[in-house]
Amino acid sequence: MLLFSGNPDDAWSVQKVYDAILSTPKSVQKWLDELVRDGLLEKLSDPDASYRCCTKESLVAQMAALGDIYRTRPVRVIEAIYKRDANAAQSFADAFKIKPTDQNS
Repeated sequence: MLLFSGNPDDAWSVQKVYDAILSTPKSVQKWLDELVRDGLLEKLSDPDASYRCCTKESLVAQMAALGDIYRTRPVRVIEAIYKRDANAAQSFADAFKIKPTDQNS
């Protein structure tokens, strides 16, 4: 998203995105299509430059703000993305604890 929001008027092909982030073309295609479904990108009819940032001002502003935060505190952004709810994880782990059996039963 930072790639697209940095220049919201630019159009990007799958190959151009791949060249920038060095993933796999198939993975790039999958994620670009998902971002289109989520309304964060727009798909264009031009096959050589088929994606661009959405034109909603509020989303463009939020993406720019996130980019600024990511440039100054990348670890915090990554932690926020991957941080799991500790209570849910603990509840799941507790379900597998071995409980002592009642000696009188």
